[in-house]
Amino acid sequence: MHSELRTRLKREAEDIHNVATRESRSLTVPESKTFDTLIARVGELDEQEARESAAAKHRVEMSGGGRFTTNGPEVYNDPTRAGVDSPSFFRDMYSARKGDYAAAERLSRNQAARTSESRALTTGATAGGTFAPPDWILEDWVALARPGRVVADLLNKQPLPQGVSSLNLPKVSGGTVVGVQQTQNTQIANTDLQTTSVSSGITTIAGQQIVSLQLINQSGIPLDKIILGDLAFDYSQQLDLQVVAGTGANGQLRGLENGASVGTTAFTTASPAFVSTTSANSFYNSLIRAVNAIAVGRYLPAEQIVMTPTRWNWCQEALDTSTRPMILSGGSAFNAPGISTEITAEGASGTLLNLPVYVANSLPSNHGTGTNQDEVIVLRGSDVFLYEGELALESFDSTYANQASILLRALNFVGMIPDRYAASVNLVNGSGLVAASL
Repeated sequence: MHSELRTRLKREAEDIHNVATRESRSLTVPESKTFDTLIARVGELDEQEARESAAAKHRVEMSGGGRFTTNGPEVYNDPTRAGVDSPSFFRDMYSARKGDYAAAERLSRNQAARTSESRALTTGATAGGTFAPPDWILEDWVALARPGRVVADLLNKQPLPQGVSSLNLPKVSGGTVVGVQQTQNTQIANTDLQTTSVSSGITTIAGQQIVSLQLINQSGIPLDKIILGDLAFDYSQQLDLQVVAGTGANGQLRGLENGASVGTTAFTTASPAFVSTTSANSFYNSLIRAVNAIAVGRYLPAEQIVMTPTRWNWCQEALDTSTRPMILSGGSAFNAPGISTEITAEGASGTLLNLPVYVANSLPSNHGTGTNQDEVIVLRGSDVFLYEGELALESFDSTYANQASILLRALNFVGMIPDRYAASVNLVNGSGLVAASL
């Protein structure tokens, strides 16, 4: 009878102690009061049983091999010390908290013995592991890594008009003429204006996930927010892929690669280098040609250079003849072809030709006959219009009520006109952009 009661009290005390230990804190005032009461009662039972049975060898062991039982024979389990004066593990815990130095010293020696001893029980499923369950730290869940919408955010973003099936912009394709009148009272220059239009369909970018109500309601964290957030991140990724390479077919946007008559600059060489005295081998020279094409065709300057992170790091890897980096890390430098201003995997990273360089994972790296060439885009982003609605993140339960499910959905409508001014986009590609080895 005493044994069962003592075991129950010990387990209650152990539970209080374990909660505080697991949370790396001291006992609260109510916990401390309850703990002290339990330990005091256990001590009374120990003394009573010791008086009744001096031969009891394991009077302080917890029933079933509890975690507070020790094998330190020199401290608590020494059968030669059985009796009223034999130390009790739980009583020592109580006394040590009240300032008993001898009790604290015995606990310290016992802990040292436990650290060095070998145990037969493990965390295996049938060897005690069910008393050490796994802990799922839900608040630290790991989101899926996804690229962002770097290129889309460089464009001239406009709100998508409501209630339309396409977007159409009138465009002047041939202008009037002004000339010098050769003599007085003679015909002056007269050329009729010519017009055309540029257009975009409306593209739907959407994704969904059906989830059981049981999972939504019983999950330890708001799983619907996690799923909708992941759908939103993938929307950004898919939008950027469409902005760069959308074909205009099968409901897709017309991306920068498929704008009518956009410019191209060939970087074709078997010996590519960031900078070379041989113009055909110099990536830097190809960028100059692309920037010049925009200046000549648009009569306004380029605004951005966009490349893959690998291509930018390949540029930063380049050394001069004195093995010094050509692209310097921050600040200004004499005669440096470029500056690295940020350490980033996406977004603004530095400057080349006094233009900001952006790195984007949405740029293709499978061009060319070997499907191993990347692409660099020199761009006047303010000339390219991207029409975007409001991304709707919604949940629907009515349709799936008969199966206790919820449909979570992300949806948006977008349009894009990449060729308002075709000369504002210049694609640098060719065999010189075979995947860089880093």
